[in-house]
Amino acid sequence: MELSQAIISGAFGIGVAIVTWLLSGLRELGVSKREARKQKQEKLESLYAKTIAQLEMLLRLTESGDSYDQIKRELSDNNGMLRLLANEPVNSQLEKTSGLIYSWSTLYRKGAPKKMGGDMAMITSEDSKYSQQAKDLYPEVNQAIVELIGLMKTHIAAFDNA
Repeated sequence: MELSQAIISGAFGIGVAIVTWLLSGLRELGVSKREARKQKQEKLESLYAKTIAQLEMLLRLTESGDSYDQIKRELSDNNGMLRLLANEPVNSQLEKTSGLIYSWSTLYRKGAPKKMGGDMAMITSEDSKYSQQAKDLYPEVNQAIVELIGLMKTHIAAFDNA
C-alpha cells in the first residue's frame, strides 16, 4: 500500500513539475513574442519618422533650389526598408505621394526665376505658368503627405492592439 502511495505521489510530483515547466515555457514564449512585436513597432516608428523627415527635406530642397544629391542615397535605402516593413496601404500611398512630389518639384523648378549672373534672376511668362501649376498642385501634395502620415500612425497603432 505504501509503495503504491509513493508511486502515486511521485507521479503527481512529476506531473506538477511538467505542467509548471510547460506553463513557464508558454509564459516565456509570450514575453518573447511581445518583445519582438515591440522591437518591430519601434523599428517601424523610426523608419516612418525618417520617411516623413525625408519628404519634408525634399520639399525644402526643391524650394531652395539646392541639389538632391545629399538625399538620393538615403531615399533609396529608406525606400528599400519601407518596401520590406511597411504594409500595403502605406507603400501604395507612399508611391502616390512620391509621384506627386516629383510632379510638383519639376513644375516648381521650371517656374523658379532663372539666375542670369551675379545677383540677377529673370522670370519669363513661361516660368509664371509653371510656377502657377506648382502652386495649384501643392495642396494635393500636402494632402497626400497627411494621408500617408495617417496610414503610418494606423499601422503603428495596430501593434498596440495586437
